[in-house]
Amino acid sequence: MITELLISNYRSLGPKVGLQPGKLTIFVGPNGSGKSNTLDVLSFLKDAVTLGLPAAITHRGGIESVRRRSHGHPYDVTVDLKLQLPSSQAGYRFVITGDSAEEYRVKAESAWTSSLDGQHWQFERTEKSWDAPDGLSPRLDEQSLVLTALGGDLRFKELVDYLSTLTVYSIYPDMLREPQKFDPAHPMKRHGENWISVLREMVKSEAKDELVKALGKLTGDIEDVKVTSAAGYLVAEFKQHARAKKGKRWFAAAQQSDGTLRVAGLLTALLQTPALPVVGIEEPELTVHPGALPLLYDYLRQACEESQVIITTHSPVILDVLDVDHDAVFVVERRGSVTDVQRVGESKLAPVRERLLSLGELLLAGDLQLDIDFPPDDTDAR
Repeated sequence: MITELLISNYRSLGPKVGLQPGKLTIFVGPNGSGKSNTLDVLSFLKDAVTLGLPAAITHRGGIESVRRRSHGHPYDVTVDLKLQLPSSQAGYRFVITGDSAEEYRVKAESAWTSSLDGQHWQFERTEKSWDAPDGLSPRLDEQSLVLTALGGDLRFKELVDYLSTLTVYSIYPDMLREPQKFDPAHPMKRHGENWISVLREMVKSEAKDELVKALGKLTGDIEDVKVTSAAGYLVAEFKQHARAKKGKRWFAAAQQSDGTLRVAGLLTALLQTPALPVVGIEEPELTVHPGALPLLYDYLRQACEESQVIITTHSPVILDVLDVDHDAVFVVERRGSVTDVQRVGESKLAPVRERLLSLGELLLAGDLQLDIDFPPDDTDAR
């Protein structure tokens, strides 16, 4: 799992935003505060390692969209994280700099791994130097990350594999509604582009019973799910008792509500096998009936047995059912062009622990705010 994450100047995030995520981590804040930017750091890491840094930056609209806007010399973007992996501990850090708003280059990059049997490996790169174990000599490109080329090196493979599976979900019901071509890719993609392919494998496995049970509880009338083929496309179908008429009980995804499809997509993301080490979900409450949100939270908690789950929300219903003793809750706030993130302090949690107030009530009252002074917009964090 990710044990520490330090971010500087990524999109709207300010300098030195430090986080210590838990098994279930919640970012809460109003629309436009920067919650999605905070979560997108994980997607950026994945894209940078798997697709390459140029592609990751281009996908987000260029370096001007990736780097927090400055009024003078461009800010340096820093991503620094520490990880607890299945058989090792690891860390990875890179810094992107530039001399103008349109330019960028890798200023620094380093990684280390420490295995359970005491072996330690690391490399460090700057603009002028390269320090690494013997035999490690990839081509250095000022606009590319070295780690991208090290997936086959056993000393860093576990780290690369872990970062390559970081997945943040923003499920689009319309994406799930249409028939899809078979796609063998794993895991399920960000918006559910290969959802039916993943679902097809799931309904053949032991995970089907848990999926159907969860769908039944969250929707109220789904009894079964299956995937059929038609004209070279895969179609998801749901067996529904409440809608049955004249013997018809199976209904295609195209006939389902946004809420039903989004719940199906979220559950597929959480229950897919093999389980992802980190699952991010943007606003799981969208299109879901408020009465079902406490149960959806239970499934988020259940997923933490296999994965580290990180979500964004501004739902007081979800906040009301959080376990403040175990869940890591961070407030995301933006003033001007700068976003900062801090864990909810004990002064605010004390009345929640004493059951005098809930987090949802604090949110609705406007009392979940950061007790900090934001840096001025022109503060350079180089």
